Amino acid sequence: MSYQVLARKYRPRTFDELVGQEHVSRALMHALDQDRLHHAYLFTGTRGVGKTTIARILSRCLNCEQGVSARPCGVCPTCQEINEGRFVDLIEVDAASRTKVEDTRELLDNVQYAPTRGRYKVYLIDEVHMLSAHSFNALLKTLEEPPPHVKFLLATTDPQKLPVTVLSRCLQFSLKALPPEQIAGHLKALLDKEMIRYDEPALLSLGKAAQGSMRDALSLTDQAIAFGGEQLSSDAVSAMLGTVDRNHVLTLLVALAEQEPAGVLKALAAVCEHSPGELALLDELISQLHQIAVCQAVPGEADETLTQLAAALTAEQVQLYYDVALRGRRDLQDAPDTRAALEMLLLRMVLFTPKGVLPAQGGGAAPVKKPETATPSAPADGRPDLRALLDKPAPAAASPQPVAPAPQPEQQPQVANAEPAAEPVAEQAPAPVAEAPRAVQTEPEQPVDVADTPPWEEDVPPWEDEPAGQTAPAQSAQAAQVTPQPAEPETTAPVAEQQAPLAPLPEPTSDAEVATWWAALLLRLDLDGTVRNIARNAVLVSREQHIWTLRISTGHQVLVNRERLDELSAALENYFQRRIQVQVEYEQRAGDTPELMAEAKRQEILADATRTLHEDPVVQQLVSRFDGRLDEDSVTPKQTVE
Repeated sequence: MSYQVLARKYRPRTFDELVGQEHVSRALMHALDQDRLHHAYLFTGTRGVGKTTIARILSRCLNCEQGVSARPCGVCPTCQEINEGRFVDLIEVDAASRTKVEDTRELLDNVQYAPTRGRYKVYLIDEVHMLSAHSFNALLKTLEEPPPHVKFLLATTDPQKLPVTVLSRCLQFSLKALPPEQIAGHLKALLDKEMIRYDEPALLSLGKAAQGSMRDALSLTDQAIAFGGEQLSSDAVSAMLGTVDRNHVLTLLVALAEQEPAGVLKALAAVCEHSPGELALLDELISQLHQIAVCQAVPGEADETLTQLAAALTAEQVQLYYDVALRGRRDLQDAPDTRAALEMLLLRMVLFTPKGVLPAQGGGAAPVKKPETATPSAPADGRPDLRALLDKPAPAAASPQPVAPAPQPEQQPQVANAEPAAEPVAEQAPAPVAEAPRAVQTEPEQPVDVADTPPWEEDVPPWEDEPAGQTAPAQSAQAAQVTPQPAEPETTAPVAEQQAPLAPLPEPTSDAEVATWWAALLLRLDLDGTVRNIARNAVLVSREQHIWTLRISTGHQVLVNRERLDELSAALENYFQRRIQVQVEYEQRAGDTPELMAEAKRQEILADATRTLHEDPVVQQLVSRFDGRLDEDSVTPKQTVE
């Protein structure tokens, strides 16, 4: 007897044997048991998911000699003939080879005749979307009102090509593509019956290569059995499929995490010694980056290696690497040298990493939450801890301190030329050197305005500038009497006047003042974007020495992650000059958050503005004379609330 392939040998014969299409089998079994049968069914889905198989099972259920049932006997002559494909009342039509309207008319000429042996005459039309427009038109009337002994079972992989008139006459069932894990589980059961040895990772590789098709998975399994000599090992299956070893990709990811171009090229050279395809290597790299992003979003769902990489890389880096790899995949196919194109792609990931670009662009004026250099720190285990670069314990200690000394504003205004005064400041504070030429190039005849404050002095923390703020008015007056030409140190006086109100807030004396104190504190923190939104929708629950607890409503829980909490902790550390760790708790309603308090204030101001307009005599006269009304939705108060 000739060998029968697995796809045909283990083709399901009943609904119970179907894999992964429970939503379809359940509906059809209930319809059969309750005798609520439609006259036309349409099964859609990708190749190899069971469209034709379900149609044949349904025809067997309709014509079983034991009666219409969701579980046919399988032993009667009718069931056996349907299994063997020779039942006279099951007419299978390949629409791809019979597309003409003449073929459809010839088929419909026999619809009026009763079935020869079975209970129903079943027309199974596969790839029905291949029929011509005239064939569909010829089929419409019969499809809508067929004789009671006729059932139409249509199958297609492209339902978008079917006319709406056909779709409206059928019950449509969309079959799902099978996940790799489900395919691997089914292959495991079949190989146990065949008594063939296998490695479970090899079955998962076959499930991924099948791309949702059970028939493709069984065909690949047949090929793997022949390739591996009656056993399925991971190495043999990988060699047959041409897939890349996962360890090779992890080597590249570790090199990317270290952000050293030489290390990345060296790792790629080591991987290429095993002769993997560049495109397959890139595809596996994209897949691993996706798993790392999932591990960062949902911790605890990956193995130890991916967990360490997820901790070493920031979410922005993973998204950047994924985007560069996905876009570079198209260029890789067009490149004359795929190895060189892959090297360029990996170098692009390293050189365009935010940690490697932002510090060079920002210089000394970079925000505290950004790293100063692109060199990552290396922990004891050898893997880079890039997340540690986001936390800077005392980043403001280098640049603001040289600007604050009090003797300089009193001595420097007596010098006619401002350039000698700029040299000591530049020597003491390396960070503002890049910005100093802007102050030297200003017009000496024009007075200094508060709005023209140099950018490096705007970053001076309020607690360090507070002593200068106490003597700033006197210093400014003295500087104005000495010389009309403004020198660079004179600009510190308006800055001190402007930043004096930003001194650290006094501690709240009662629990009732905590909410107001927290709202006022947020106005003094360097926060923006999502982190500011999180803080404004949180309630400060407790303030220990190093642990602050915030309460956030469950509606804002999706915005919170560890990276944003670390950024909020860094802003608090920068303000209070001590280590602070922020933790959160969730409740259905957080309480009086700064955002709710601001919204209540806005509504109060809007109500006052509306009431003022209603009480205005001119408005009242216009309303009474012209029978008008005040459009309250257009009222916009001038006062705003932060």
